[in-house]
Amino acid sequence: MNRTPNFDLKVKAILDATKPGERVCPISGETWILTSEDIERYRGWGVPPPIYSPTIRMKELAGWGAGIDLWWKPHFQTGKAILSGIHPDSFSPAITDKEWFEKDWGAEHPLDVDLAKPILEQTKPLFDRVPYPALSTHGSVNCVGCGIVDCVDSYMVFGSKMVKDSWYAFRTQYSERVMDAPFLLRCENVFASAKSVSCNNCVSIFECNQCINSAFLFDCQNCEECFCSSNLRHKQYVFMNEQLNKEEYQKRMAEIDLSSTAQFEQWKTTFRHLVGEKTIWPENFSVNVQNCVGEGMMDCLDCSGFLMDNSRNIQNGWNIFDSEHLDTVVISYNSNDCYGVSVALASHNIKFSFVAYQSQDCEYVVNCYNCEHCFGCVGLNRKKFNIFNKQYSEQDYWRLVDEIKCAMLERGEYGRFFPAAYSPLGMKYGYGYVVAPLTKEELTKLGGLDLDPIAGMRFAPYDVNAPTSNVDEVPDRIVDITDEWVGKQFFDAEANRRYAVNAQELAYRKEHGYPFPLRHYTSRLKDIVASCNGPIQESARCAKCNKEIMTSSSTIYSKRTVYCKACYLKFIESNG
Repeated sequence: MNRTPNFDLKVKAILDATKPGERVCPISGETWILTSEDIERYRGWGVPPPIYSPTIRMKELAGWGAGIDLWWKPHFQTGKAILSGIHPDSFSPAITDKEWFEKDWGAEHPLDVDLAKPILEQTKPLFDRVPYPALSTHGSVNCVGCGIVDCVDSYMVFGSKMVKDSWYAFRTQYSERVMDAPFLLRCENVFASAKSVSCNNCVSIFECNQCINSAFLFDCQNCEECFCSSNLRHKQYVFMNEQLNKEEYQKRMAEIDLSSTAQFEQWKTTFRHLVGEKTIWPENFSVNVQNCVGEGMMDCLDCSGFLMDNSRNIQNGWNIFDSEHLDTVVISYNSNDCYGVSVALASHNIKFSFVAYQSQDCEYVVNCYNCEHCFGCVGLNRKKFNIFNKQYSEQDYWRLVDEIKCAMLERGEYGRFFPAAYSPLGMKYGYGYVVAPLTKEELTKLGGLDLDPIAGMRFAPYDVNAPTSNVDEVPDRIVDITDEWVGKQFFDAEANRRYAVNAQELAYRKEHGYPFPLRHYTSRLKDIVASCNGPIQESARCAKCNKEIMTSSSTIYSKRTVYCKACYLKFIESNG
């Protein structure tokens, strides 16, 4: 049944009049091509063509998802400072997760719609008044973090699932005893590593699979007791890409102490030189995929984007799992038929929304759970036929939605996401802050708030202005660091943040032989993520056969050597 007939005719007329060709993004200034295939794709979704480039649209959505920061923010009722993923200068009020799920807060703030005024601007009172769960944790026990599911005994974990006994993890799943760990899957006892699967007892490994008892590895599979090497397959006792026997390897390793900060940093520098100038990179690290373009995909068909697993028919998706038929979506689990969405969880037919959980047929909703046929709503649970959090009959709902969408289309609003300043978590510090940050100019043009990390701690229940210590004065080896350094504040100039190590973290580092941290955990995680391929694609040439390929841009490894998949596999067969 055609439920919005007037809107459908208007959007059809727009698409009929749209011609393919070059476009200039008003945010980034980059040129991009709108193709005939793109226009037909938008026709299928029933949306007008976008004015932003695909890259900016993905960065915009990525800015809304959970990042790696926590702040102290006053509880919106009591004023007591609570830990929250929401910056204190964000519009959104914060409430504990338990309180949020005990009551349908959004139902207390219904609004009427004025068709004569910009529609998205009218949603701001909902962002101002409806409380947001401070940490958005689900089924987790004894944890500190944000956006986590079924985690146990973990500290500073973000966007992760089933992580146990871990520290500083980001988008990591089914892993135990990991530290400084972004994008790990089924790993144990792993430190300062990223984008690796089924590894155990490893330090600083990247793009690795099924490796154990190793350190400083890149693009290695099924390796054991290897050090500072790359492009290895089924190897043991390899040191700096040199095959040794057991005795030679153990002799060299006996001279290395990675619990020494100086040695760890020295080997990190050596390793980066190896990876950047002496390693062969494939055009991507996707496996078991068909007709896919992008990075980090497993078991996918007809997809483009970054970090996907078991998904089909995805156009421009980042961090997508068990999903199908998505377009321009960042973070999705078990969802389908979604367009222009940031965080879709077990949801269907969602457009231009942020956090839709077990919901369907909704547009422009934020943090809505178990909702159906809702438009422009914030913070609702188990609601149907709501507009701006106000209940309507089914007939009145569709009549008004048709009028609203027509009015938005005429003003050029429909198809745009919510204003960047409305982002509860703050676009500056969202998911995109880690994997593909907006430039300061891009953030400003989008209207995002330039939130201050120091101001974000002004409600902390401890002295954030205490004198700072010099991290260079900390003993070099972790075993020599005494309790006098516990709780000492250090300053990370890059992050413009203070940090400290508590007694539990120091004990954990001593137990595992991990060095004392020189920087704030956000700086460390961003640096680790930057060591791998990211989501932004660029054209390149295979360094072996000169074939044109698409690969990920890299800020750290500007001189790396990239092969197309065919040349890379031949290289691995001969040398790996």
